Amino acid sequence: MLPLTDIIRRFLFGSAADITRRDQPDPLNHNIRTNILHGIFNVATLDMVNPFTGIFAMKLGATKLQVALLSSAPAAISLLAMIPGAWFIDRQSRKKQVTFWFMLAQRLFFLAIACVPFFEPTWRATLFVAIIGLMNFPGAISNIAWQSFISKIIPPERRTEAFAFRNRAMNLVGTALALGAGFVLDHLAFPIGYQVVFFCAFLLAMAELHIFTRIDEDAAAGYGAKAPAEAAAEVKPSGKQLRLGEVLAEKRFVSYTLASVLFYFSWQTAWPLFSWYQVKILGANNFWMSILSLMNTGGSLIGYGFWMKVLNRHGNLKTLFYSTLPMFLVPAVYAFSRSLYVVVAFNLITGAIFSGVNLALFNALLEVTPDNRKTSYIAYYNTSITISAIVAPIAGVSLLHVMSFEWAFIVCALLRISGSFCFLLVNKLQDRQPHAQTGPASQG
Repeated sequence: MLPLTDIIRRFLFGSAADITRRDQPDPLNHNIRTNILHGIFNVATLDMVNPFTGIFAMKLGATKLQVALLSSAPAAISLLAMIPGAWFIDRQSRKKQVTFWFMLAQRLFFLAIACVPFFEPTWRATLFVAIIGLMNFPGAISNIAWQSFISKIIPPERRTEAFAFRNRAMNLVGTALALGAGFVLDHLAFPIGYQVVFFCAFLLAMAELHIFTRIDEDAAAGYGAKAPAEAAAEVKPSGKQLRLGEVLAEKRFVSYTLASVLFYFSWQTAWPLFSWYQVKILGANNFWMSILSLMNTGGSLIGYGFWMKVLNRHGNLKTLFYSTLPMFLVPAVYAFSRSLYVVVAFNLITGAIFSGVNLALFNALLEVTPDNRKTSYIAYYNTSITISAIVAPIAGVSLLHVMSFEWAFIVCALLRISGSFCFLLVNKLQDRQPHAQTGPASQG
């Protein structure tokens, strides 16, 4: 008979609960488990901040443009940081240490956010938007550094299950904390509640970084004999910068990047509209925002098992098409909904849908990215999608100047349909190339 803890794990995570394998090296199993634990603390930290930035900005007196800048400003800062940051990281033979320091630099900004209410009221909203933007300079670099680092730590044939388990655990724990944080924020006076929550997020971030240091960077070479060659290869640090011409020569990478840019634009256009509509039109408070996140997580816990099977059968790109296509329903429901209860109920379906997107996007990126100077390629990818992240939220707010919320959401729904078909087109193009197989088959 299974122990109670195993029964709970199997109920929550399905087959992914058996994340360790006896036929795999112990260092690999250790790194997978540690990466999952790191993800739990990472999302616990971020989910005590990110769900509440929009409503916190509004309480500080932010305008619609400033709410849109909460998405666009970090993207603009990322645009300046990622490629130079990637060149720097690619020169480092030991990526874990440099990733740690950039992570720490980003987390220190949580303390700055907690201090915003101490300033003059007329400057608070502007200062908050500026801090959120500047925080993304080390954040963007740490993100591409982590992506490059973890691609060497977890070999391709283990990524689908490892990241599915990680994402499920992250969603479950992160949402539980966000729910608690929302309850605290609505029962403590403003701005003390926000300051307490942001400071607690900083403390959790310190625990997160401690766990990150426990990942064994040297183990990758040790289990490389059983992993595909590209996952175990020790790429020497290069003093040469990756030129744009070299990037454009990688057709699989370029086509996937272009599809991602169009998808991200169609996806992110509606973001500021959601926040403004939830708070200003439907009257959502912090607790309601937490409930929305909770339902989204509930759906994702259901969805990950299904999307893992789809991904293993059809590959990353087809999975992206299948999972991104229904995302048009989200703005469509907002267009005709006048009740928070309807939006909350639909968020359960949204979570189940988006778990497939979340699972396949990163796997597909690692699959199409050349192993040599991987960090720089990832930086070019992230820079490209960041351009859309700058423009899309402002475009979304601009829609409200020429049409109502209802029509703006309908336009966003149509954009999402077009963005989804981009992945289908890329899949069709790559199917014509013998070397461009996608999914687990190409991952070993």
